[in-house]
Amino acid sequence: MQLNLTTDYAIRIVIYLSLKKEVVSSAEISEKMGISQNAVLKIIRQLKKAGITNTHIGIQGGFSITKSPKEISLLTIIQVMENTTKINRCLEEDKFCSRFATESCPVRNFYCTLQNELEAKLSSITVQDLLESTSS
Repeated sequence: MQLNLTTDYAIRIVIYLSLKKEVVSSAEISEKMGISQNAVLKIIRQLKKAGITNTHIGIQGGFSITKSPKEISLLTIIQVMENTTKINRCLEEDKFCSRFATESCPVRNFYCTLQNELEAKLSSITVQDLLESTSS
């Protein structure tokens, strides 16, 4: 499993906005984070739709974080940016299995356990945790 590059960018954008604690332009985010301005704008749109960022219009316009870094988990950002966070197709809502063995498959049982552990870990790590780990 590998996260999309845009997910990595989204995490970095949220961290940057959390550090700045003010309205920041897309040009500044682009320059400081090494992300194209087009990508910044697309990502910010998704983060805004999820209620993580806010848009400010006007001469002093830009973007800001809407929540405390303590309230934003890595899992939240990942779920906003990724089409799926499931490690296998059989864990999706429709439980698709080419063998029609979803309920009796020992591998699926393992995947369920692993998926739960992964989601628990990602839920327990907040943007604040990441900020604190870089200042240590």
